[in-house]
Amino acid sequence: MSTAKWLKKFGRPLSRGNNMLRRAFSLAIEDVNEYPNKADIDWDNLKFEYRATDSFRVHTWTTATGWGVGESIEGGTLPITPLCPALHYGQQAFEGLKAYETATGDINIFHPNDANAARMEASCDRMCMPHIPTDLFNEAMIAAVQENRRWVPPHGKGCMYIRPFIIGTSTQLGLAPASEYKFVVCVMPVGTYYSGSGNGLNALVMSDFDRAATRGTGAVKVGGNYGADLLPNSICKERGYDTCLYVDSPTQSFIEEFSVANFAAITDSGAYVTPKSTSVLPSITNTTLMQLARDSGLEVEQRPVAVSELDTLKEVAAIGTAVVVNPIGSITMGDKTVEFDYPATLVALKNELVKIQTGDRPDPRNWLLYVP
Repeated sequence: MSTAKWLKKFGRPLSRGNNMLRRAFSLAIEDVNEYPNKADIDWDNLKFEYRATDSFRVHTWTTATGWGVGESIEGGTLPITPLCPALHYGQQAFEGLKAYETATGDINIFHPNDANAARMEASCDRMCMPHIPTDLFNEAMIAAVQENRRWVPPHGKGCMYIRPFIIGTSTQLGLAPASEYKFVVCVMPVGTYYSGSGNGLNALVMSDFDRAATRGTGAVKVGGNYGADLLPNSICKERGYDTCLYVDSPTQSFIEEFSVANFAAITDSGAYVTPKSTSVLPSITNTTLMQLARDSGLEVEQRPVAVSELDTLKEVAAIGTAVVVNPIGSITMGDKTVEFDYPATLVALKNELVKIQTGDRPDPRNWLLYVP
């Protein structure tokens, strides 16, 4: 809270003549939390990074009991055996969602038609893990947000990122599905994923690497897909680019997705186009943007998108929960660079979506999950 705001609210306690006391008073009240029901942090400068909060939620599944009652754990540490399938064989899956505070102080989780719960179910099927019932998934998220309510950013200051994940935690040496699992929900306040990208990100097609193989795990949200991106993403940044763009593994002729986000574009004809591939993760954000595009009268094309079409695209953006819509300024493949216009159409769709997420626009399709 600034000195002026404090004085306006509480009055002027010191005389004009005592400059030393006035200076000390001013310095002291600068430390007063402007949002008394919130954690005392710099809400104006949030980054997309880990921040310790009060607690996280855990449910345990065993072959004998199924899913147990959830518990709240403080301290930020989850004890697990060093010989579990999650650590050695990658038997895990995760999701990403966001909660927003409205102008009236309500809190909503953006979870359109339980889509993240459904996507995690698909990931669990692929990784031989038990389904997490949608009711349990939602209840665990709501409980985690409620217990960390003071960490939800004030309206217009950011959002609370929600990370649900499931890991195989039984002690075993051989390759086999676990006999015990933990479903965990962590939450923390975040800002934007990319920063300093006002002119758009510059992407590099990484022809020497694949994000996911055909008939692999690319269409589900598991850690191995992201681990495969670490080296090419590092190389990409060493070469002065902001993000990677991957193409199909067999022919390298079709666009798949960016490092951590779907690919979406506006064509010369004004259509919203996004790749359709069995090795691309179906983005919840992309799905909702496609619906908003249809609502606005745009033609929507979800189909294979050839690399050769890049010259016909007016706007390109990276789409996902963390980035929402991040403009792409250029894409380089080999010795050719294609530049794109500022994605005014895609950003307008993003703004409409954010208004729904933050409660500044009606939610006619019930995309929001209310946190009591």
